[in-house]
Amino acid sequence: MLYITTRDNRDAYTAQRVLRENRGPDGGMYLPFRAPSFSRADLEALGEKPFNQCVAELLNLLFNTKLSGWDVEFSAGRYPVRLVNLPQRIILGECWHNPEWKFDRMVRSLAGQLRGGQPGADGGWVKIAVGIGVLFGIFGELMRAGIAGFDKKVDISVVSGDFDLPMSAWYARSWGLPIGKIICCCNENGNLWNLVHHGQLRTDAVCVTTNTPDADVTLPSGLERLVFACGGISEVEAYLDACRRGGIYCPAGGTLSRIGEGLEVSVVSSRRMESTISGVYASAGYLLSPYAALSYAGLLDYRGKTGESRHAVVLAEKSPICDAGVTAKALGISEEALEQHFL
Repeated sequence: MLYITTRDNRDAYTAQRVLRENRGPDGGMYLPFRAPSFSRADLEALGEKPFNQCVAELLNLLFNTKLSGWDVEFSAGRYPVRLVNLPQRIILGECWHNPEWKFDRMVRSLAGQLRGGQPGADGGWVKIAVGIGVLFGIFGELMRAGIAGFDKKVDISVVSGDFDLPMSAWYARSWGLPIGKIICCCNENGNLWNLVHHGQLRTDAVCVTTNTPDADVTLPSGLERLVFACGGISEVEAYLDACRRGGIYCPAGGTLSRIGEGLEVSVVSSRRMESTISGVYASAGYLLSPYAALSYAGLLDYRGKTGESRHAVVLAEKSPICDAGVTAKALGISEEALEQHFL
């Protein structure tokens, strides 16, 4: 597969180069020259394959490699992602079952496997591609369970952060995966909400420090991909110009409507995040990480506003153990008690 960038759709780059670099020579972000498309038959076949095989086949398609399900298992583990059923048709996708308890560890392992052990990029398109592979693997399991299907969509809720996983969901949906709404959840740094709901994005907004620092982002680094997906290169140029001036980016009407067609933004306060951790544990016996609690609460807000009740997957990039202090505080216990009784 060949690649272009968000700033130039004329020059093409190899998959091997994309595996080495996070950005193209023009500073743009890589994306496929021709996006793949999955038919109903493709999705039905997907539902018959184990998780690691789904991940391997998706990565092979994107990077011209020959990974097997065994290769993915060797790099990421036999069960790197686990699905937990929670009340209200919510499924928690734990994407952190590895020695570091983080999704980024899985990304680094698979990126190294794709590069044959050579140094290179562990972020950018590589992280998005692994996220797409994970989503295809998750939906394979959901299809086997009868929860998802070609005519049965499932929503995705995820923390906005660096915007890589939201874009993984965006691309996976555009390629044919039955994803409904993508709910991007922010903490008090809700600049993205203004873009979607008011059509304005302050590129010089001041970041507020919270107890979920990975989401302390006012201008997600990967937002350029969304602008390109909805408005093309000319819209990217307008966005970059606003960023250089420190001004307000106002997308064209058509671009804004395309963003809003598939994306919802929820803003969740730190206090609400903490109460969600304690509330879900008390009612369902499940311990959410602070970031998963952001996504969970944001999903409930979206449902309360729209009345939507179909199945939804909350993607969790970290284990609660990674933010033990915040989690323990939410439960009103010490970190030692948290580790002893829950982790």
